[in-house]
Amino acid sequence: MANEADEENIVKVFVSGGNTQVVHFRDSDHLYACSNGIVKIFDQNRPDLEPEVMDIAEGMRSFEVGPAGRALVASQSGECKMYDLKAQKETATLQRSPLGMTSAVFTHGGTMALCGGLEGKLWLVDVQGEEHQVKNTTSAGDQIFGISYNNVGDLAAISLANGDLAVYSYTAVEPQLVYTFSTLLVAKKALGGGQNGEKAAGELFGEGGEEDAFDDDLEGDILQAKNSKVPREAEMEGLATVRPDWHPDGDLLAIPTRTREIAVFDRADFSRPAFKFPARNAHRGPVVDVRWSPDGKLLASVGLDKRLKVWNLEKKRQVMARELPMLPSSLTWGRSSAEVVVGMMSGNVAWYSVGDNAGMVLSEAEEEEEEGEDELHGEEGEGEGEGEEGDEEGGKDEAAEYSKDTKIANFVKDTPPYTKNTTKESKNAEEASENEGGLFGDSEDDFIVDDDGAGYTEGRRGGEEAGSGKMRPAKRRKLQGEHGGSLQALAGIPGPYSPGCTPWASGRRYMTMNPVGYAWSVSQDGYNTVTVTFFDRSMQKEYHFRDFDGLDVASMDADGILLASSGVGEHQGGQKRPRGKVEACILYKKHDQSRGWRRKVGLQPGEFITAVSLGPSAAFVCTSRGYVRRYSLFGRLERLEKLPPVLACISSSKYLFTVIYNSPYSLGFNLQSLDGRYLQRNESLPVCGAGLAPQMHPIRGLFFSSDGDPCVVGQDNVVLVLSRWRDPLQACWMPVLDAKAGLARISAGSGVSAWPLGLFGDKFCFVAIRSSRYPTFPLALPSEMPVRVPVGEGDGEEDSENENSKDNSKDNGKNSNSPEEELMRTIVQAELLNDAISNDDVEDETAEERLAALSVRYDAALLRQVGQSCNRGDILDAFYLVTKLRDDRALAAAAKMAERLELAGLVDKINRLRETRMQIEGE
Repeated sequence: MANEADEENIVKVFVSGGNTQVVHFRDSDHLYACSNGIVKIFDQNRPDLEPEVMDIAEGMRSFEVGPAGRALVASQSGECKMYDLKAQKETATLQRSPLGMTSAVFTHGGTMALCGGLEGKLWLVDVQGEEHQVKNTTSAGDQIFGISYNNVGDLAAISLANGDLAVYSYTAVEPQLVYTFSTLLVAKKALGGGQNGEKAAGELFGEGGEEDAFDDDLEGDILQAKNSKVPREAEMEGLATVRPDWHPDGDLLAIPTRTREIAVFDRADFSRPAFKFPARNAHRGPVVDVRWSPDGKLLASVGLDKRLKVWNLEKKRQVMARELPMLPSSLTWGRSSAEVVVGMMSGNVAWYSVGDNAGMVLSEAEEEEEEGEDELHGEEGEGEGEGEEGDEEGGKDEAAEYSKDTKIANFVKDTPPYTKNTTKESKNAEEASENEGGLFGDSEDDFIVDDDGAGYTEGRRGGEEAGSGKMRPAKRRKLQGEHGGSLQALAGIPGPYSPGCTPWASGRRYMTMNPVGYAWSVSQDGYNTVTVTFFDRSMQKEYHFRDFDGLDVASMDADGILLASSGVGEHQGGQKRPRGKVEACILYKKHDQSRGWRRKVGLQPGEFITAVSLGPSAAFVCTSRGYVRRYSLFGRLERLEKLPPVLACISSSKYLFTVIYNSPYSLGFNLQSLDGRYLQRNESLPVCGAGLAPQMHPIRGLFFSSDGDPCVVGQDNVVLVLSRWRDPLQACWMPVLDAKAGLARISAGSGVSAWPLGLFGDKFCFVAIRSSRYPTFPLALPSEMPVRVPVGEGDGEEDSENENSKDNSKDNGKNSNSPEEELMRTIVQAELLNDAISNDDVEDETAEERLAALSVRYDAALLRQVGQSCNRGDILDAFYLVTKLRDDRALAAAAKMAERLELAGLVDKINRLRETRMQIEGE
């Protein structure tokens, strides 16, 4: 059972006793112990020093440590407060509730906080902004007693008073309920409701108990704990935890069930447990806390049976059991997987070494001893005995089935840790990135490093070579340039680009984004986790996979996703490595997981992949040396072409559009059919890359419109649409919207900008971002704004009649449409649509109807200007405009307008024009 050689160190931390919560943050050298409104901070590098002391809110219900030395405290008084652990002071009150707060956690890489309590509501709060805006409020349906957050998949597991466990997805600002585990947890209903709710909540967290009377005599604490009476069953259930714990890689969720077993679920399928740890080794009393080790290979649990148990994930068995001297209240892992820290209900903290036990299971004698003790104490708890044997058999079957899954085996193998590159160039790049600062200037996000020396980073690639079943060796790839911020483009060429991509921020980034959905990556220890999410959840189910290749370029459509490792991390400061060629890789996956492939791409020294594009029938890969490769959706290379350096590309069912680099002051584009026939070759692109910040790509958005026309959005936020591109030497870029002015027009507020997604008819689709250059996590829902041609302020003539002015303002609130703008917009839209219809490039059945409607709008816009000229008495200008009218009914309306204003000469001219046109039509 307990190994006598295990190191045990118990310290009296709080002389007043009380429930002691212990917390250690993965990137910190400090251990935090909390009780009775006090936090004591231990420096684990200097254990001889006295701990620092900081005051926090009284009635603490949860204490969470996050990035940047911040902490969250949920208190019984109904407040969620944030603290600066470095300055040791309170910085903000994030949320208040009339009832007690029970839990608060950091989310989205530490940029948000999620809190909840007895009111039964979840609040998502921005912790970075000065105002700490509440992004979302969600009703959980019952009182909340615990929150566990999966930072890899942005999933929140919410423990409810009725024993349910609800899992919400927070990939978007509006959360979605993913799954509900019914009555899986210990029910807390009686403890949270009624007139005695506050008192019951206090009993839940062990406050005011007998052990609070302990003094500073540690030996006396231990002796009194041995002699103290065993808590009643109701009291024990009240102290049981309902908080599950997510695995560090985000795949697994360990849940302490009401039967005192620990069930492990895979987030790919919550309908049944992936496995259960053996019931014969389950705690004989309610479980108080469960925590995964930093490397994810072990799970520790403590219970009211005064037992510390450590479970091995690969073997799915108990590997360590330790008797505790007193009742535990919480546990945490130290800086590695070799140490467990347990907080006691008496104000003590105990350290236990588990490093020697991590790789082995209990001996047969110890197993027999455990089973014998289970039989001896079998009457102490509910749900044990005969019923537990059935659970044990089921658990064995599930464990045996799940052990066949290579996913578990992949991340429990021991591999050498990665080491940080300490070359002069990389140091300089890191320093430059740190000096830039800002939201996306974190140099620590450029690579994964085993900073505690525990050796838990993994060197195995997730996934297998097609049909081989062999694991691929891992390489460290440093994502740089646009994606890491530490390597500028080779010879002035910007880094890799994907539509909608963002740099790393708080260990995560968006890889690509379009109206279908988005792919995002989270930095892990030795690999990244890529998640593919859809705006329309009914279309496809969100899925994720592990990335051991350093994938940093992506393109997705409704059917699949194409990703690539650009190879930009294989260069240091633009200099090629001595080994010569670099191998990048491309990866294709169908969203329904029915098909996929992976293949390597050989690159020349100094070359990297700049862009990829996925279309309905082909995939394209472009490089900084101008090589454009076309692959079938089965991974077969079908075409290879050499161009000037390619910066970006997009493809549709018929065409490929590439942006080429001539100089920082000159970008060009090519447009060709999928068989290689050029429609436009090396034409000028009115987007400039000079004068931009080092991390900024000259292109902000790149996509095909719903009618099949190429669209580009530069850093000036002007949406450009390519017109007349099907005719040689006739292509021209038409500005159809200034997104910044459009946001001001719809009163979006200050500090808001638009992240381009697409153009659908006369609507521009975008994601609104506030006080940031790039979209943040969670992602706001897509929005739309009407297209308005940027004719320039004051360029359009104003209506002189108040009535007309009022009519013009109906569609746009405070901003009236200029008749000239309306005319220009109609001409551009009609020209684009007519060209697409003439060349059979529109699949929309309503295209002809839309073109006819545009013709009517064209005449209406002209009539407005005719009315303006008539009001001014400018007959010549009025007649000039009349000659542009197309429909005879519009000519008749113009004649009536002139007649009403008693412009007889103009009426006569209009009537003669009508007669002439009728004669021509008759002939």
